[in-house]
Amino acid sequence: MRFLAYLSKTFKENLREWKILILALVFAPIFVYFMFAYFGATSPSYALLVLNRDQPAPTTEGKERRAGEDLVAEWTKLKYPDGKPIFKVRPLDDLEEGRRLIKNHDADLVVIIPDGFSRSIEGYRQKRTAAVSPLTNIGDTASVRFMVAASLADFVSFSYVTSAAGLEIPEVVKFETVGAIRNPSEFDLYVPALLVLAIIMVLFTAAASIIKEVDKGTIVRLQLSRLTPFEFLSAVSFNQLLIGTAAVGLTYLAALSVGYQSDGSAVMFLLVAALGTLSIIAIGLLVAAWMKTIYELLTVGVFPFFILMFFSEMFPLPRVTLFRLAGHVFYANDVLPTALTVKALNKVLNFRAGPADVVFELAAIVVLTVLYFAAGLWLFHRRHLRAR
Repeated sequence: MRFLAYLSKTFKENLREWKILILALVFAPIFVYFMFAYFGATSPSYALLVLNRDQPAPTTEGKERRAGEDLVAEWTKLKYPDGKPIFKVRPLDDLEEGRRLIKNHDADLVVIIPDGFSRSIEGYRQKRTAAVSPLTNIGDTASVRFMVAASLADFVSFSYVTSAAGLEIPEVVKFETVGAIRNPSEFDLYVPALLVLAIIMVLFTAAASIIKEVDKGTIVRLQLSRLTPFEFLSAVSFNQLLIGTAAVGLTYLAALSVGYQSDGSAVMFLLVAALGTLSIIAIGLLVAAWMKTIYELLTVGVFPFFILMFFSEMFPLPRVTLFRLAGHVFYANDVLPTALTVKALNKVLNFRAGPADVVFELAAIVVLTVLYFAAGLWLFHRRHLRAR
């Protein structure tokens, strides 16, 4: 009965603190749209200017080869997995204008298709000539964009010419895929981190549910009511699990609304999210043990929030190995269970991992959660209960 009574009390108080609750629920979904816009802008399209001097050439089959136009079409067809074109191909009439655009960084690459390009390909195919008329690349060699654009354009050109000339190139490289059948985009790979961001926001609601009892002095009444620490934490954890589930659900729906797709197990997704939320509740207890007022939580409490945010696989950081266990590497930032949660969600959602594939991460999250709960209980009792 004491558990149910306190469960009802904390649930109503969470609703009463609606500003913190709304912040926890909508912060991560809003970030989904920001990151979707960011990753959409970071898939670069290279400005490719083409000075096509080629003329059609007759083939032995009585047709007409237009190799210059065909090559331009091949460059135009090159796209990212999401369908965004890699090259913005534009025709060029004046070579000096192209050089000016390169100098002003308004274009990344100028390609000159020589006169007689079609004729040389046809002659090489019929073994009448020993070489194909070469293309000319013009660009700023100090520009990384030029180097990338030239490499991609050259690969397409080489593939087209070898095919058009009837050449058979020996296979020197074989590719083997590992993981998911589909190719996740950069945004897809970032979605698990955004889902964990929704979980991290529970830090504020969980810590606030605990701190307010100290701030208002009601912790004494709870002691007199003989509410046990287990009942106290169970009630708080149950309510925060509801909030965490709602926040993760809204974040996932936001990701779906911008085209995210996952073939992962829904059961595994919910299990990982639930364990991650419990770990944040444990950290929230540890944070609450150091503070006495809601004001301190909303000021000083942002520091543990940013530590969790920056060191939970959300940003590229150097990996420092602590130890290896059963073929798994435990890195320094894995002492934060949220980092392990990001890894597990990425495996489940983007690479269709099963229980056996994430058992190390799940076990580590459970162990860390227990340790943080134990440390939080000890410190909370020492700072807020022992003197009473």
